[in-house]
Amino acid sequence: MRTRICGLVTMLFMTSAMLIPACCMYGQDTAPAEVAPAATPVAPAPVFQAPAVTPDTEIFKRTPIIDGVVEDGEWDVYYSFNTGDWQITTYADWDKGNLYVAAKSNRPIDLLTILDADNDGWFHGDDNYDFRAIRTSGDSLSLAVARYESRNTKSPVASPVSPQEASLVEIKSTRSEGAYMIEMRIPGALVKDMKLNSGRKIGFQIAVKAMEGESGWVPNAELGDTKECRLTNIKVAALKPLELGFDLRTSTIARGDELVGKFHITNAGNETIDVQSFVVAGEGKAGEYMGSEKVRVDKIDPKKHMSHEVRSVILSSMRTGSWAMGAEVRSASGRIGSALVSFDVVEPFEVELKLPEWQVRTDVKDVTFGVVVINNRRDSVRGKAKITLPTGWELWRGHDTFEFIASGMGNIGTCSFKAKPPLGALGDVPVKIDVTVDGITKTVEGKIVLVNP
Repeated sequence: MRTRICGLVTMLFMTSAMLIPACCMYGQDTAPAEVAPAATPVAPAPVFQAPAVTPDTEIFKRTPIIDGVVEDGEWDVYYSFNTGDWQITTYADWDKGNLYVAAKSNRPIDLLTILDADNDGWFHGDDNYDFRAIRTSGDSLSLAVARYESRNTKSPVASPVSPQEASLVEIKSTRSEGAYMIEMRIPGALVKDMKLNSGRKIGFQIAVKAMEGESGWVPNAELGDTKECRLTNIKVAALKPLELGFDLRTSTIARGDELVGKFHITNAGNETIDVQSFVVAGEGKAGEYMGSEKVRVDKIDPKKHMSHEVRSVILSSMRTGSWAMGAEVRSASGRIGSALVSFDVVEPFEVELKLPEWQVRTDVKDVTFGVVVINNRRDSVRGKAKITLPTGWELWRGHDTFEFIASGMGNIGTCSFKAKPPLGALGDVPVKIDVTVDGITKTVEGKIVLVNP
């Protein structure tokens, strides 16, 4: 990303006034009038001129931690600039459920994020939002979220979202050693149940200001002043005619499984390219969990293609979310290409509790409770499920535990339990089922309601 550096332009305007003493009148001398001292010129406040910024409109898929601390390797830059004594960098990422926004500055700032979720213009529909994090006393922030209903109108008006909707937005800020940092998570569920996927285009902009009041936003924010941005799970930058690419066997990997893929290099030109080596590794924070591999290359002849297999076990300590693998290609003169690909780390299995949808009458013969286990691993998994009910419930044949098997990724295993309610039982009945696979136990809980016939 290119960064353009502009300075602050200061305009000074000075005025002065002169009092002229009176002259002699009617031939008589008169005492000169007392002359007021000249007013001291006062320079008005400097006029802020926003620097030009060039955002990276390809927003990468990655899941940062929202803790108010912008760490190296955690975010992808949206734009950055230096102007005067102000240095700032903004960041943007996404995953399947959220948009992520952050900023890091050497001065206290306000943060404004503008979103046109359908990228169809500010005067179309009700998918237009702004998120304002404004400084209050003590460098703390106040978050305001507004929706613009612009259907069939040329002058959309902001309406605050409900407190329940606003509470879905997560925001954290910190100050550390002269750095002011803000991180924000915007759930897709807030914005018309927005589905986030690679290739989707959104209208998007991040604006910041360090000055008090409503002026000084960078870039200058007008209503609906957005950039067309595309959500992507792969980024490539290479000197022509070098072409790079990544193929992953699957972009979703369960903890404990192995990430498998290929890194591709192609010389699409008519001359030999002096490629000497390339490195493939976990990129950013993923580098703390994945190994790196350096491969020596002599050269790549014209119209030749080469690929290299990539394998890395996903450790059980790697948190769920979107991560990145990267590759860097070097020649004798330095780096000549790089590529990023995103992949999702998920739990080995997921559990869903199945209970009666309606209130249950006390005169029923028995009640069925169920659990569904979704296998996220490539291999089959076996496990067991154990149910816990209040005292007095009679389980069919006393069976409180069943075993199950789920074959292959995306397949399910199921267990059903039947139990008879005790006489006189009414009201809420808590239900708990523990599911254990390979020594890992997940617990799901719910309740049913017993009512008189």
